[in-house]
Amino acid sequence: MNGRQAGAPVGSQGLTPVGSPNRIKRRTGPGLGSPRFGSPQFPRTDAQNSESNAEPTRSTFAERIYQSTGRLRAHPEPGSSFGLASQTPIAQNDNLNMLSAGQLSQLDLGAGSSADVLSSTGSPAKSGVASAAAALRRAPPPPVTMSAPAAKPIKAGAVQTPSSAIPATVIDLPSQRMYALAVLGLLVAWKMYDAISLSVDVGRTSFYLFVKWCLLDTAMWYGAWFLRIPRLSILSHIMYVLIALSVFINLNLFYLTMSVLTLAVKPVAVSLATGWLRSVKSIPWLGPRLVGDSDLLIDSFELDEAHILGRHTIHILPHSLTHMNPQGRSFCIDEAQLRAEPWYQKYASGLFGHSGHSQTLIPILINGTHPDSISYAYTSFETGQRQLRTIKNTGALQMETNAVYPTLGNWVMATYYLPVSEVGAYEIFSVKDRKGLEFRTAAQAPPTIVVTCPRAQLQWLDDARTGDNFVVGSDGHASICQRIDQDHLVESRSTGDGLLQVVVEGYEPIEMTVVRLVNGHREVISLDGIQPQSMDTQPTHSETLNATQIAAIEKWSRFQTRKSAYTLSDTFLRPGEYVYKLESIRDAANHSVVTSGLGGKGIFDGSKAAEGKATSYMARIQVHRRPSASWADALLNAELPLRLSDDRARKSDYALPLILSGTGPWTVNYIIANGDEVTQESKKFSKAEDSTIDARRPGTYHLLDVSDKFCGGQASSTNITLVQTPKPAANVSSTPITAHECGGEIGALIELELTGRPPFAVHYRERNLRFPNSRPITRIVRTQQRRHSFKVMPDMAGTYELEFFRLEDDNYPSGQPMSAAIEQAIHAQPSAKIDTLNGRIASRACMGEELELPVRLKGQGPWELVYNIVYENRRTAKTVSGITDESYTIALGAFDNAGEYTIELAQVKDGNQCARDLIDVSTVVTVREGGPRVGFQCPDNGIHVLDGEQAQMPINVAGEFPVEVRYHKIGDTSGHVHTATIRRKSQQQSSSQLASVIAYGPGEYELLAASDICAGTIDTQRARCSVHVEAKPSAWFVTDSLRRDINDAHDTGIWRLHESCEGAALQSAFELGLSGSGPWKIDYRVDYWATGNARSGVPSFTDRTITHSLVVMQTSTLKPECCEPGLYRYTLLSVRDERYQKPQLLLAAHEAVAAEAGVTVVEHLITKSPLAELRAYSPDGTPLDTSSSSRGSFRRQPRSIKHCLAPGQSKSDGDAQTWAKLHKYLPVFRIEFEPSGKAPFQAWVEVFPASGPSEVVHLEGIAGYSQPITLPDHVASQIGRYHMRLVRTRDARGCEHQFVDPSEVGLGRADHGSAAIAGGIEIEYIEAPNARPASASPAANPSRSVCVGDVLAFELRGLNSWNVDYAYNSARRSTSVTKRLFRRIADVPGNFTLQRVCHRAANECCSEFDDLAYAVHDIPRVLVSGGKNVYQDILEGDMVDIHLDLVGAPPFTFTWQRRSIDGAKVLESHTVKDLDAFSYTISTASEGTFEVTFVQDLYCQYPKA
Repeated sequence: MNGRQAGAPVGSQGLTPVGSPNRIKRRTGPGLGSPRFGSPQFPRTDAQNSESNAEPTRSTFAERIYQSTGRLRAHPEPGSSFGLASQTPIAQNDNLNMLSAGQLSQLDLGAGSSADVLSSTGSPAKSGVASAAAALRRAPPPPVTMSAPAAKPIKAGAVQTPSSAIPATVIDLPSQRMYALAVLGLLVAWKMYDAISLSVDVGRTSFYLFVKWCLLDTAMWYGAWFLRIPRLSILSHIMYVLIALSVFINLNLFYLTMSVLTLAVKPVAVSLATGWLRSVKSIPWLGPRLVGDSDLLIDSFELDEAHILGRHTIHILPHSLTHMNPQGRSFCIDEAQLRAEPWYQKYASGLFGHSGHSQTLIPILINGTHPDSISYAYTSFETGQRQLRTIKNTGALQMETNAVYPTLGNWVMATYYLPVSEVGAYEIFSVKDRKGLEFRTAAQAPPTIVVTCPRAQLQWLDDARTGDNFVVGSDGHASICQRIDQDHLVESRSTGDGLLQVVVEGYEPIEMTVVRLVNGHREVISLDGIQPQSMDTQPTHSETLNATQIAAIEKWSRFQTRKSAYTLSDTFLRPGEYVYKLESIRDAANHSVVTSGLGGKGIFDGSKAAEGKATSYMARIQVHRRPSASWADALLNAELPLRLSDDRARKSDYALPLILSGTGPWTVNYIIANGDEVTQESKKFSKAEDSTIDARRPGTYHLLDVSDKFCGGQASSTNITLVQTPKPAANVSSTPITAHECGGEIGALIELELTGRPPFAVHYRERNLRFPNSRPITRIVRTQQRRHSFKVMPDMAGTYELEFFRLEDDNYPSGQPMSAAIEQAIHAQPSAKIDTLNGRIASRACMGEELELPVRLKGQGPWELVYNIVYENRRTAKTVSGITDESYTIALGAFDNAGEYTIELAQVKDGNQCARDLIDVSTVVTVREGGPRVGFQCPDNGIHVLDGEQAQMPINVAGEFPVEVRYHKIGDTSGHVHTATIRRKSQQQSSSQLASVIAYGPGEYELLAASDICAGTIDTQRARCSVHVEAKPSAWFVTDSLRRDINDAHDTGIWRLHESCEGAALQSAFELGLSGSGPWKIDYRVDYWATGNARSGVPSFTDRTITHSLVVMQTSTLKPECCEPGLYRYTLLSVRDERYQKPQLLLAAHEAVAAEAGVTVVEHLITKSPLAELRAYSPDGTPLDTSSSSRGSFRRQPRSIKHCLAPGQSKSDGDAQTWAKLHKYLPVFRIEFEPSGKAPFQAWVEVFPASGPSEVVHLEGIAGYSQPITLPDHVASQIGRYHMRLVRTRDARGCEHQFVDPSEVGLGRADHGSAAIAGGIEIEYIEAPNARPASASPAANPSRSVCVGDVLAFELRGLNSWNVDYAYNSARRSTSVTKRLFRRIADVPGNFTLQRVCHRAANECCSEFDDLAYAVHDIPRVLVSGGKNVYQDILEGDMVDIHLDLVGAPPFTFTWQRRSIDGAKVLESHTVKDLDAFSYTISTASEGTFEVTFVQDLYCQYPKA
């Protein structure tokens, strides 16, 4: 206890503020689940001893609650009458931290679970049992099992399925995936077969398999990426990773001798492959043909262990022991859930096992045989009476096996769980087995206490305060208005009550933890050590009870259930959501109840508080913020007071915006004070947006208060004032402006006196009464002042009337009518200005040129005009009199000097001699001294351009731009003069500008004139410029070294180079002629017609056309094509030189058509070299080499011909005469030429015997295209391989074909390898193969009898590749062998015969055998006790007979042993020899395991030696 006073209400002092160092942080992790709020079922509860997990220092109740490490899901049960929502939290024990990590992983229900969870250690049916007595063996705790929570359906978003490269209309997507997986499976199986077959031979590698599987794997992963099959598609970078991984695996499997896979994976792979091969081989008929004689099966073959079956174990039993509740824990029962169980539950539990959810299971540890009946004593806490109860159907009890004792027969250490449903004390009385033997019980074992599980609930107080709008809704949740001062808190403390209380029931003292969430901030209220305000009265005993009964009741009364209540109070000064969660409860027996409701972070965060109705362990109080009302900021920031105006452009009323807070609807009360008149009004609002108060009357608007849906609140004290604005007014007066020299009044001064709000605008009309039909002019005077004056001085004389008709100010922008008029007679003053209406005034002029300046006059004529001419700070005044016309032109004489002249109008005087000075009436004229100067800027030798290009003649211009230039072409009879305008294009430092004019063709051009605004001059030294056109380049073939052979059938009449032989070095080339400026680049075309082309020389039937480019510095040659025989035609297409970068096309001509044009087409003929090949024929003329290439292409690969000789027919076995008789059966060899050559021919043939140096045979005078070859006898005189090949051929034209490099002739011997003699015919005489039994193999047994499991090995002779035919039990089979030792496992009894062996290279070369037949016998078998493993428990002195049955061919010899029960020691061993019977009996009374270790019959034994 922490010393807190009894009976004190749990108020703010019991709250732990957020951020406090004493705040308990909720631990997250596996095993923490979350409940579904308001679930109608009771979670299962369980008990645990409070002393089993004592700690050195006492922690708070909340800390111990959050140190629990796992919870189990509760089983749903019918509702209970206890609590508001008929719901009981889960009992949880503090010993949960004793669970292992593996058990915790099984308890992980994840966040967001929809059911309460139960501690695994709180369930006695799932807890481990430890022995309390020294005589009992400690067993490991049983595994913790639990049901997973029901999965909630997950709605996936609409994800677009990737499209496959194969349309689904062709093959549907499931079929595509099925085919892809089938291909993958076949490839994996194939690779495993290749890898295992290769791994059988240690150290063997295969580069071929490595390359093959790298290519297949690459194709497989690329196909997976390319096909994009849904659910099987891979990304590109993943494809590259898989390809690299496959290459690494293939490198280890097939290429590296000592690899990672060889050392680590190979043993496992061999084991798996062996099992797979055996399974395949077991398939009837097909299996042996698929697997064949695999070396892996032979090396890994093992005899079936079924040849020795069964063993007999005899065990002598000791006494049995029992102990109830070995851990000394206490348990609890949920009585409410027990009452909610159906009436048939207790009967069903007796028939089908004790599986009731409300029953508590007490563990009973049994160490010995299986019990037949269990008796226990029960003592009630209410009456103190003791009852004896017996369970005879122990098979219906829940049981867990802790340990098994093989040495003790059927002895086990097991835990039986006794179901109890009543509160009280339980003790074990007796346990008996089926034989009636009574178990020993643990001494001084305390009784097992079973109490009522603690329960608690939250409920609202019936006498709760009714102020602050406190309301409890139909869903059980409450609401209240925010308290805005401390009065409520003082009042609440003075009354000593609150809104919410916790009602708890259980074994006292009870500790509780309540979590309060205020707007998401978590606070923990620990209610531990508080003296309860018990709701139960002190129990009274009946008068009929005696002292012994009363003493028994008082002895157990402390375990009885009591009910208490605790009150929770709060200030509710902060608005928001207050959530109270009864987090955990723990009674005096350390039974814990945890009500789960976790959020996303693993602790209770109130995220589900608003879901559904209130529960018995969670309540929510919504504290509503009090509403407020104030004027909007836009209104407060506006110019006050607000003005009301009748003007249509101004407002006659206002919508005063409000800012409302709270929950709608709102009611706002306000008053309007206008002097002594005060009016109170109210307005309701359904939403806070666009809430306004309509103001149409002047006065002061003041907000009183506001109320919303839940509470009442205060309003802003700021006032808004509205005033009515007056209309504007004006007073107009005028004063004449008098000038006596001009005849009197020349204008009027108007003065305005204005009232209203500036700015002002005064509208008036001005009318000259001298012209009554004229339209008046409307003018506006604007001012910011209330007193304003302005002058009216028109240019025209007359009587003017000024009528003021409208006045505007800021309050009345639309204006108010007014009526005021002024009439004034005015004599106008004269005026003059430069007239710009009739045209542009000249601003530039040349020296000696005259200008005219137009002037327009106003007033009464005649006029006198004074003007000034200003030049270089000198002013010259001139006067013009007697001007009668309003339009006048001032003549400015010729200018003598260059520069700027300013003409100013100074004064004008009218006919009344009224003078007026003119201000700022002037213009400026710039006078130039002379025009531009122009001349060509051409080189001395003129301008050179290419043909077709337009020439630009550079010209030097000095002057002002634009400048017009005139020039012509000298010698042009038409006399046409060209004109060009030179415009300035860029600003340069000097005044000169370099430009150009166009030349229209070659010739000489001359400048005629140039001008801008003034006439210019021509530079006589540079008045002319000449233009020249460059000549085009050309190229041709020089025909001095060419000829025409008109007698040749291939001649086309074109100049031709001397013909050449195929492969011969060219001795001549085509000589080229060139003109132009080097270097030259020539494009030419080569047309090729092959030798066999019947239309050789026809352009449309070429075999190949290629275009080339050639760069030539000087006169050069063109090297013709070589190598391929046929007709080549060379055509020059185009040429370009240093000047002409664009190709200039050449005329295709094989004759010089002009003096400047040469031959551009020539030819060259290359004759084909004589090709030949060696062919082999049988004596009857049938070709032996059917795969020989067709004529015209000599194949460079050797062709092998094999001939089989029976043993004894070779020269090594016979004499020369016998060998000579074989000649007539040898093949015939011929040399055959292609028809393209010219007879007669010559040939050189190199012949390689089986041994010795090679010989070169020269054949001359071969008139035809085919001739036989006769080999010397010494060449083909023995068994072996010899070879012949063509070295060189020559035809009548001297063309040769070299088949073999001269340096290689004579090097192709046997010691140099077959690569040196490639390209000919290979002859090999082969001796037939032979097979004999291997000396160390059972096949060498003269009796030809073998056993199942023996390996028959035969040594093969001949070439290193054979086909072996054999028969096994009348099944004929054939296999390929590459090693000289052929092996076959005798896996089944029967007959085995080796029939024939052939060479694979020449399968017709075979040997047959009739002396290699074997009989295969089966392995003998022995069965102990019928082939079963018998475990027999006996008492001391009993005898047992053990029977042995033997199968095989007698006589038998076998060995039997007796071992210790654990098998570690051989106690005795006996051997029985020459037993003719098929059975044997062993009689014994000793303890141990009897088994047979060796058996032998007439032929075979097991195990093998």
